[in-house]
Amino acid sequence: MTKKTDERDEKPKKHERRRKDEKPPSKAQTAGTLAKKLGDYLEVAFQSVHLTRRQHFSDNPGKRPNRKDVDALITSYANQNALIAGAANLVPGPWGALTVIPEITLIVRNQIQMVYDLSVAQEKEAQLTSHTLLAIFATVTGGGAISLAAVKGGRLLVKRASLRVMQRVIAWLGGRIAQKVLKAFVARYVPILGAGAMAIWARQSTIAMGKKAADLLSKELVVEDAPA
Repeated sequence: MTKKTDERDEKPKKHERRRKDEKPPSKAQTAGTLAKKLGDYLEVAFQSVHLTRRQHFSDNPGKRPNRKDVDALITSYANQNALIAGAANLVPGPWGALTVIPEITLIVRNQIQMVYDLSVAQEKEAQLTSHTLLAIFATVTGGGAISLAAVKGGRLLVKRASLRVMQRVIAWLGGRIAQKVLKAFVARYVPILGAGAMAIWARQSTIAMGKKAADLLSKELVVEDAPA
């Protein structure tokens, strides 16, 4: 009986040793995994944010922002994201990187939500759909080979796109955001300095996106059919 008990006790110890000896994934593997997981998240995030924020402002009309609230909105979301990034980054060591996916999805959701709130402040909510939200978010994130929105003649033109094209844009977004997240991985290997670096990155990137989105949404918004 004692021998069997000892053998059972030994199994978890061997497993623990394997975990300690296990090497972290390569940069390429990490980027691929993150891009896939973020893409999966983004497929539902835009519709979710569109529905929840529309309901929020419908239930709370007194909380609807206006043009004078634009700067305050951007600052508020930037500060929220700095807190999320800084707190999550306090987990020390390379295995702390396991927290990066929930951290970055919270930050990205806040950024998508910020774009929605800015559309309300700029009186564009009536024209905003989950597709339009995706197009504007992709544009302020860095564009990419597949452009769904562009400024022409002082107007913001958003193209309607097929499901296949939208999926390609979401996949591109997942990869784009994953590249930024890899910087967070580097920061996590320096527990004290990394927390501040991550918080600064989250705040500054949110402010930059907010300013771009506010500028785009200040223009006349036109949704047009994509060419056949």
